[in-house]
Amino acid sequence: MRVTPEPFLDHREPTRWAAPAGFPSSLATRLLFTQDAPLGLEVALATASHRPSPAQVRRAWDKRLAGRATPVLLVVLYPGPAGRLAALCGPTDRQLVHRDLDPSQVERLADHALSEPNYHAATRFLLAHLPAVDSPLPGIRNVGLVATQELRAGVPMRADWPRAVSKSTPLLRLRGTELMERLGFGVAPLAADASILTINGQKRAVGIFCDDTEPFEAPSLRFNSVSPVSRALALADRERVDWVILTRSAEIRLYAARADTGVGRKGRAETFIEINLALLPRRHSGYLHLLFSAEALDHKGAIEEILTRSEDFAAELAVRLRERVYHDTVPLLSQAVARRMGSRSTANDLSEADLAAAYELVMVILFRLLFVAYAEDKGLLPYRQNDIYTDHSLSRIIHLIGQNRDRGFTEFDREATDLWEDVNQLWRVIDRGNLTWGVPAYDGGLFSADPAVNPSAEGLAALDLTDAEFGPALAALLIDQGPEGEGPVDFRSLSVREFGTIYEGLLESRLSVAQSDLALNRKGEYIPAEAAPKTRRSGPVQIVVNEGMVYLHNRSGVRKATGSYFTKPFAVEHLLDHALEVALDDHLGRLDALAESGDDATLSEAFFDFRCADIAMGSGHFLVAAVDRIEARLSAWLSLNPVPSVVAELGRLRDTALSALGPLADGVEIETGSLLRRQVARHCIYGVDKNRIAVELARLAIWVHTFVPGLPLSFLDHNLVCGDSLTGVGTLDEVTRTLDPKAKPGAPSLPRSRLETQLASARGALRRLARTSDATKSEIEEARTAHQDAQAAVAPARRMFDVVTAIRAEACQAPYDFDDETIARLRATPEVADTVQRLDPIHFPAAFPEVFLRERPGFDCLLGNPPWEQVVVKEQVWWGMHLPGIRGLPIKQMNDAISRLRIERPDLEAAYQEEEIASAQTRLILRATFSNLGAGFTDLYKAFSWRNWALIRSTSVCGLVLPRSVLQTKGSEKWRKTILGQDRDKAEREREREQIPKVHQFGCRYALSSISAAGCSRESTIPTPWLWW
Repeated sequence: MRVTPEPFLDHREPTRWAAPAGFPSSLATRLLFTQDAPLGLEVALATASHRPSPAQVRRAWDKRLAGRATPVLLVVLYPGPAGRLAALCGPTDRQLVHRDLDPSQVERLADHALSEPNYHAATRFLLAHLPAVDSPLPGIRNVGLVATQELRAGVPMRADWPRAVSKSTPLLRLRGTELMERLGFGVAPLAADASILTINGQKRAVGIFCDDTEPFEAPSLRFNSVSPVSRALALADRERVDWVILTRSAEIRLYAARADTGVGRKGRAETFIEINLALLPRRHSGYLHLLFSAEALDHKGAIEEILTRSEDFAAELAVRLRERVYHDTVPLLSQAVARRMGSRSTANDLSEADLAAAYELVMVILFRLLFVAYAEDKGLLPYRQNDIYTDHSLSRIIHLIGQNRDRGFTEFDREATDLWEDVNQLWRVIDRGNLTWGVPAYDGGLFSADPAVNPSAEGLAALDLTDAEFGPALAALLIDQGPEGEGPVDFRSLSVREFGTIYEGLLESRLSVAQSDLALNRKGEYIPAEAAPKTRRSGPVQIVVNEGMVYLHNRSGVRKATGSYFTKPFAVEHLLDHALEVALDDHLGRLDALAESGDDATLSEAFFDFRCADIAMGSGHFLVAAVDRIEARLSAWLSLNPVPSVVAELGRLRDTALSALGPLADGVEIETGSLLRRQVARHCIYGVDKNRIAVELARLAIWVHTFVPGLPLSFLDHNLVCGDSLTGVGTLDEVTRTLDPKAKPGAPSLPRSRLETQLASARGALRRLARTSDATKSEIEEARTAHQDAQAAVAPARRMFDVVTAIRAEACQAPYDFDDETIARLRATPEVADTVQRLDPIHFPAAFPEVFLRERPGFDCLLGNPPWEQVVVKEQVWWGMHLPGIRGLPIKQMNDAISRLRIERPDLEAAYQEEEIASAQTRLILRATFSNLGAGFTDLYKAFSWRNWALIRSTSVCGLVLPRSVLQTKGSEKWRKTILGQDRDKAEREREREQIPKVHQFGCRYALSSISAAGCSRESTIPTPWLWW
């Protein structure tokens, strides 16, 4: 029976629905619209005489659903101050109630959902768009491609905005090929499932026009069992075009084919901007032309301008965040945590070990907060998708703090611990999972409360910070003072790489206790307040740290938020282009050969058999970038050459994730590339750093960058490890050379044979580790057990390597016998044990046996920016870290001050002596291991250049940032000759040098070197285009 429709979806045929038992009496049922599909979506319309409460709306939705499988979207219309408003609830359980919405926008949303082909598609559409239903940009989804701030405030202020609106408005009802042609593209067939989009006859983008039943991220037989996104990006790589455009019904998406494009980018398949033409208000139609037209995507078009302005915004946002972290958040947390260390009565009683432990705890707190804030803003945790999680979320906590600040309440309670308890509850839920909150167990170690998994867990459990201690630090971290005023940090506009600038500064910093009141000089260095210059113009000396307070500073005693060794993005990208991409070409060539041979079993094993490392990784800047490059190449290859076992495993991961997400699964898009990137990080990426905080930072960066909703944080303890890359054993030839200096490299010997056997005994455990995909928390435990078993299997070899380290450090003599019992007894002696503990060596064959048990042992690619320091403890610098300002004193006064501190702080004197011993032993080891370091000071960059060269396998590639001297000075001459190959024709080398500009002509400080074990590539530097020595 036809009923008189309400002024809502008046072009559709509704029915009436009756109020079920228990339905709120304040709401009146009106119309019911049903999707034409099995278990089709129901849009139930009700009205209210006044603004309903969230509880009333939720109870009404629950009564209409009545436990059925049919998704229900409840719409409640009610009067507002300036006309009708709408409230929404649904379509699945625990969704937020949205109120005070524009009814016309709600109507467009409901209409499009009802037009979807099935209830899955309708639910997926609603869950994707409901979190932003009250956004100022309805119908637009920006996932990391440009800055939302620039979209909202910058683009509509462009001079060409009125023209863009005029050109776009007539196109809002067009779809697919017709829409592309009207946007100015030429559309030509590229493959059976794709088109090439041209501008003035030049290829510019790949276009794929999906059917209504084909989600962009879901694998499809039409696209070789990969997703339309992965297929399009693979074709874009093949055709060498910069952009990908996908359409489906009213949805149109833009992806960048270049891995380095996008301010908040993750992988290429997770970085895009989408417009739903059915939801886009006409007043906003200009976005279609300025983001998707041929004119916009042409060279120097609007999209390039919008990206540039977005990058500027993101850079400024990152700077502000870094300054607050360094100057506010970390100092506030450090002071609070230091007060809780042991039973110390005052900060002056804190030892260096206490301060180091406090700093580690502060870093873990910071890492956890940044992870959660980033994941909530990026939609990786169910903020704005699950009402209970949202009520307990970090974003909600910050919102309430911001509201209090707006009302003038800036003080925090000195007794209450509500904020700390709320945040800890959130961390526990992320670790263990909570079905009601819509959060599966993510584990991984960062949030673990098990001391065996997370060394900081016990210390964190003992903390109980008050709101007055925790609140200001929390607010400083997550509330931004932007150009439009105060608001939450927009993590959507930041990629994990921007975090690297924050992290590297923290790695160079440490905590100290002020021995007197401190001020800052013009260079930003801490100096005693009494020594600060006083002038009439400057006024009274400003004390920034009071005597006895814990404060943060770098190794030079400077209050500085940036790191000295953070590698600029252009340098990272250059080395990835000239080293990693070359190594990947070789790997994909092997895969091509295996695919042609039809050897599916070997192909399956070889697919992830690519090992890339940074042996001085810092915060993992190079490794994060490498993950994207490797994933992009493997994903493109897999799209064109499906490997059944790999495709099946990725499908299992997707199914496991969706199952873990439960009712939220329909609203989560898990693209094949996201799963592949996670596997790349797990199987292909390796890193070492001697700083434990750096290792935790690198793990955090990888976890954030490869996070997949529903899957636990990957097990990275095996791949990213803490230790010294130079003091340990790099290759078995080093062992032979240490025990028998006359032995030829690779020559058979009893110790070498025994070591090879011991390392090979780990194969079974390593195979188990490689086959574990970390799909569930139990699989994480299986991976951890396999890792422990592998390390136990190589323990005898590690003992031998430890003894070799001690021999090179002159802590013991080489034994006459090399049997396991003799080596174990020697390893247990105090001299060897102390040396190993002090030097903390990483023995690469024992740390990563799978890399060195291959037919061609070694890494496929090594990347990095190793330290350029000399191995020496500079007395004045070392004591200056503990007594700010002394380096500016006359020499006698400085020496007297150091002498007094040595007497007053015997713990510092002991630490100084320990570092002196470690430095001396490190110099001995480096000279023994790398015999061609040259005369003079022992430079770390020279040792790293030799170590990297030794660790790459034949035909593999190494890309490093090194000082210019490595290409010029006599001290590195033997290294240059070695990597060039001494048998190369001298005239050929001279011809190459003639074509390469001289370094000194440009005053360049460093070189970006890409070298291959099979021969040397040309080297690039900044600002010269090509360089050798």
